[in-house]
Amino acid sequence: MKKITIEEKINFLDSFLNVSHSKDGVNVSIWCPFCKHSNKNKHKLAIHLEKNLFHCWLCDKKGSDVSYVISRLNKSKVEKAKLIFAKKKNSTNVLFEIEEEIEEIEKVEKPSGFKLLANAYNSNHPDVRDVFRYAIKRGANKHKFWFLRLGYSLDNDFRRSLILPSLDENGEINFYTSRKIDEPGNSPFKYKNADIKKKNIIFNEINLNWNLPLTIVEGPLDLLKTNDNATCLLGSSLTEDMKLFRKIVENKTEVNLALDSDVYYKALKIAEMLYAYDVNVNILDTRIADDVGDMTHLQFNEILNNTKRFEKEDKLLSKIAML
Repeated sequence: MKKITIEEKINFLDSFLNVSHSKDGVNVSIWCPFCKHSNKNKHKLAIHLEKNLFHCWLCDKKGSDVSYVISRLNKSKVEKAKLIFAKKKNSTNVLFEIEEEIEEIEKVEKPSGFKLLANAYNSNHPDVRDVFRYAIKRGANKHKFWFLRLGYSLDNDFRRSLILPSLDENGEINFYTSRKIDEPGNSPFKYKNADIKKKNIIFNEINLNWNLPLTIVEGPLDLLKTNDNATCLLGSSLTEDMKLFRKIVENKTEVNLALDSDVYYKALKIAEMLYAYDVNVNILDTRIADDVGDMTHLQFNEILNNTKRFEKEDKLLSKIAML
């Protein structure tokens, strides 16, 4: 059988699809028929033209049968696609290198001297007692002490700080944040975070069930007030290149968005992006407090139970209200 060239594969795809071409000439990308972004110009599914492999970096759909992708786009082209993208013997479904490929997650070591606060209930050490009291003041209860693995350290870098570690889906630490319990007069830097990029971090992914509605807040301390199936943005933005976004789209996980009231329009932008991928989003009305961390558990549960489903026209109506 005549060997099909890369140029022939490109010409075939170009004949009926909107295709983006990579600089290396080996990869192309197209609109993904699996996660189905509402914008057909979003080319997130990459095809390796030498290996005949495909991978959507957003929904993580991948495989070695490109004709299957074509069948979801244009059934009349399937038979020709089977000839052009014939499966290779011993072909394996592996991720291939593309410019948008997710960076390898950096190794994170737990904070020096880290210990669980739940085991320090009767500690006589004044610093430990103060961190314990601070955690309770911020809304921690017996369940949250264990569930969020709240901690402390007597080492200088983390002394008199409440530490919130994050574990990935395999139980490995992937991030942490610590908050000084003393106010800025004594400690100019309140927070100390793991020094790594945040876009590939899903905070405490080990706790999450993607088949249940997922509550999303801004920061780790806000998780002291939420229900258990919750994570945080480590900021106030959620973008398409973040692992959390991809996981939500891949699982079509319903989202309860509980951002602080001062970033309401960021919440609308996030909701609009998720809505474009057929993800149901509920926006919580957080205006009863300055931020989620200032609410009581009862207040949070009340607004969670009275959440509003995001609809496409909501963002437009909000813009009109500002005029």
